[in-house]
Amino acid sequence: MSMSGRYSRRKFLVRGSATFGATLLLKACSTAEAPTEPVAEGTSETAPAASELTPIRFTLDWAVQGVHAPVGVAIEKGYFEAEGLDVTFERGSGSADAISKVASGAFDMGFGDINSLMEFNVTNPDTPVKAVAIYYNQSPMCVMSLADTGIDDPAKLEGKKLGIPAGSATRRLMPLFAQTVGFDLAKVEMPAIESKLQQTLLLTQEIDAIAPYTISALPNLKQEGYPPDKLHIHRFGDYGLNLYGNAVIVPAAFVDEHPEQVKGFLRALTKGLQDTLSSPDEAVEIMAQFDDLYEIPAERERLQIAIDTLFVSPEVEANGFGAVDESRFKQTIDQVVQGFELGTVPKPEDVFDGQYLPPLEERQLSVS
Repeated sequence: MSMSGRYSRRKFLVRGSATFGATLLLKACSTAEAPTEPVAEGTSETAPAASELTPIRFTLDWAVQGVHAPVGVAIEKGYFEAEGLDVTFERGSGSADAISKVASGAFDMGFGDINSLMEFNVTNPDTPVKAVAIYYNQSPMCVMSLADTGIDDPAKLEGKKLGIPAGSATRRLMPLFAQTVGFDLAKVEMPAIESKLQQTLLLTQEIDAIAPYTISALPNLKQEGYPPDKLHIHRFGDYGLNLYGNAVIVPAAFVDEHPEQVKGFLRALTKGLQDTLSSPDEAVEIMAQFDDLYEIPAERERLQIAIDTLFVSPEVEANGFGAVDESRFKQTIDQVVQGFELGTVPKPEDVFDGQYLPPLEERQLSVS
């Protein structure tokens, strides 16, 4: 299956029959009676017929990965269908691209970095996008180096070469990171490098450190013989930049016009996340059915990193999946305004709206 394809439950059901041993039928042509599909565990036996489902076009933030498993699980197990939704998704090309496509109406919903969303709304006030659930409770931004470089403290970046892609969020926030940590960024050489070359340049020691997303770099470096204990990893959140990460994003107009669909989507996604946390191996295998280039070992590692550092935290355990802590969120906005030099301070309610989340008891997360 092409990575640029559109993925839906029916496409998965046809493709996944050999793997799961189910008898799955193709959707009949328009003149024939539609076949009945097996009822997924945990869904209603009276799920709406295909003709009654509301289509939802969803964009990921990047290629199909283990971190997206809650979406695939919710599709495969029929959780979206039980909410009257026919959810299809496509791979993304970064948060900025996903936010732009959602704002334009090319997609109804998607995953995107909430910090980049703030900047988009400031510069595009006529097509605002809202976050309706926090997907990553922490930002995966970090500074990373091989252990033998001796950069066991980010202040030791002074005199070193830190490679960061031009225009990336990590590069733009680096002055604020340096200020928070307390080192002189002017003493750090920061060549602009291609995102796809970050790990290669680090391993060949052409640069001393990189500033990637943990979930992007760590699985790749482990495959090259560099597990976390052979690296120095300095997460932004550990040094005062306590930013939120990706969120479920929706055009503000869509939220106003389709509140019940947004609520249904979040209920189903929450169930998909709960199942992913309780059975991560199964969740990763489910996602493999959506993409031929998907590598299960690497994606299982990526998902575990997300579970340990992004999905679950003391804040999530207290407030449930998807919510924000008001005081922390206000601090996040202030830091993004300063780091991105926005000039305008967004109102919290214009960035995030949690009224569409399921009740707290349905959002309590547990890890097996």
